[in-house]
Amino acid sequence: MSGAARYQRRQVYLFLCIQVLLLAACANPAQRMDAKAFEFGFTKHVVEGLNFHHVIYATPPSKFKALHIYLDGDGSPWLHGRYIARDPTPRNPLVLELASLDSQADIIYLGRPCYLGLFREPMCDETLWTSARYSELVARSMAAAAQKLIKAREPTSVSLIGYSGGGSLAMLMLAYMTDVDEVITVAANLDTDRWAEYHGYLPLQDSLNPMLSRYPRHIRYRHFAGEDDENIPAQHIREFAAQHGGEFVLLPGIGHRCCWRERWLNLIK
Repeated sequence: MSGAARYQRRQVYLFLCIQVLLLAACANPAQRMDAKAFEFGFTKHVVEGLNFHHVIYATPPSKFKALHIYLDGDGSPWLHGRYIARDPTPRNPLVLELASLDSQADIIYLGRPCYLGLFREPMCDETLWTSARYSELVARSMAAAAQKLIKAREPTSVSLIGYSGGGSLAMLMLAYMTDVDEVITVAANLDTDRWAEYHGYLPLQDSLNPMLSRYPRHIRYRHFAGEDDENIPAQHIREFAAQHGGEFVLLPGIGHRCCWRERWLNLIK
């Protein structure tokens, strides 16, 4: 190949790389989550909850008899801390990454109402990702979707695994579910009133507070907290576990987002 031909080939390659980068930059948050889920080998589906649809990313049914249902955090309900986001879909794929590392069970990542590109649905309202993000309406719909998925898979055991606000919903969903064996919360907001007061935020007046609910005693509970978490202090999680039961696990050197990936394989075992 001549020098001119090699130069031309490099120019074409560079042009294609730039186009890929531009497309990635222009993709909306839901498209970026779709791409990341595909990268991890998940397939995308939409399931019906109660008055809402839910996007799920799932592994195909396998030899495993256990099912792990992952619930993400609040995503991006606000932009720059001042403006309500039009699309609250998470910008950080942390929970998808944790799910992709989990080789202990079949995996389903269950999205919230109005998230992952569904914010235009008729029932969607900005309160569902702001003041009502942990409302009965949200918890019931997620529970209904989860029950359908469980019925379809027929697993021998079911774990709900919720990160941050997803941990809040994992606990609240139990009031509307019958087939859960274990709940694992990760840096979870389990006392929403105290959390809002701690940060000086407006109260989540249209939401339920997990701290004020009651929970079935036959379910195994594990609550992971990061010692360096400045968003949800470990003491809040410790006090929730002390009041409601379950195992409290404090992890040194862990923040709200930092370093869960590196520890996840050992934690999930």
